[in-house]
Amino acid sequence: MRTTSTQSTAARQSRQALNQTLAGPVMAKLVGMVPELAWVPRGRELETALRDCDLLNRCFIAFRTHRASFRPLLVDARGRPVSNDNTQLNCGRTVNQVIAMIVRSAAKRHFRARLDGFPPGRAERLHRRREVGWGGMLAWMNSRVEESRGRKSRSPGDQLYDAIRRYLLHDWQVPIIPQYARMTPPEVRALGSRILDFRDAAELSAWLDGAADQRQMPAEWVVEPVLLASEPQPEPEPEAVPVVPASEPVQGAATLPGAPLVGEGRPRLGDVLSADGRQIRMETVVPLLTTPAIKAALGSPGREELRRAARALSMTGSGTVRRLTVDFGLDPEQMTAMLAKSALLLPPGVYERLFGRRGELVLILALIGRARAAGLDAEASPAAFAAFMDDLFGRFAR
Repeated sequence: MRTTSTQSTAARQSRQALNQTLAGPVMAKLVGMVPELAWVPRGRELETALRDCDLLNRCFIAFRTHRASFRPLLVDARGRPVSNDNTQLNCGRTVNQVIAMIVRSAAKRHFRARLDGFPPGRAERLHRRREVGWGGMLAWMNSRVEESRGRKSRSPGDQLYDAIRRYLLHDWQVPIIPQYARMTPPEVRALGSRILDFRDAAELSAWLDGAADQRQMPAEWVVEPVLLASEPQPEPEPEAVPVVPASEPVQGAATLPGAPLVGEGRPRLGDVLSADGRQIRMETVVPLLTTPAIKAALGSPGREELRRAARALSMTGSGTVRRLTVDFGLDPEQMTAMLAKSALLLPPGVYERLFGRRGELVLILALIGRARAAGLDAEASPAAFAAFMDDLFGRFAR
């Protein structure tokens, strides 16, 4: 009993030390390499990167590109620099094991947010904000949380994670996580280690979109899974799991991870994001607000109302745009109708908290989930999206 307790304590202390290193020195270096991290509240950088696959991918790119800057942190138990990713660090794990841990943490968060709604504890924390309509709106959007907490069975997000976790090993898998979320546990188990042969999101997306009889796998597998030897204790809960962000400055939006996921005929992110990739492209949105179709969808607002909507739309962050165009597959007209209707209904402060640059990803994912449940998809008209937002937020309007 005493030996088991000692081992458990040592493992917990090791995880805590690793978390502190990732959240402290590692993130401090990455903030200077990844522009988007500079806008994140201090102390929230690690968690923010874990909840945003695009940002986490850029963090990994930065880590790989500027690895020399992290050399003082990559040392073994004797303080000697470690250059081999399979050599044990002073925390007791290898670089590859830490990367796998981070990828799994990000995947677990994404699966839970996308398939289950709000992660446990998040809704209660968000409830504390009490601006106009904020608390009531969150309570309504999060109506499924309390019910799901009482269930004894594993949630859909956790079931998918259980099926795929052993194959979440590499940093290049981070951009593919949104496509993994489209799979079912039986599909994952049927593929087994061959899931690692899909090296980019577009390839897996095409395979998932194909008919069952067309899902033929390549004859040769270019990736062999490397399972972690003597894998550490089961991963801690998301709140305690480390995140190794590392990212590279983004000079534009067209090449952001996820852009290839947009189907043929859909806009690239560069068409709907600003040049710095941080917010919505107003040059695309503003002309749409004056078109007859969009004005009719919005209820024929007056000129001053449209101006107010445009001012609110200018606060829309890149995370919202990516989720609506990439995850949901909306075109500029549909997205404009959806967001403009929200801007007309909600106070500017509430709109910014929902859809702004520091908006909560889980809120956008919950919004997309409700839209899908209402029967909306990429083929629905802009008027249908505006009507959906009116039904969703009308009760919280001024």
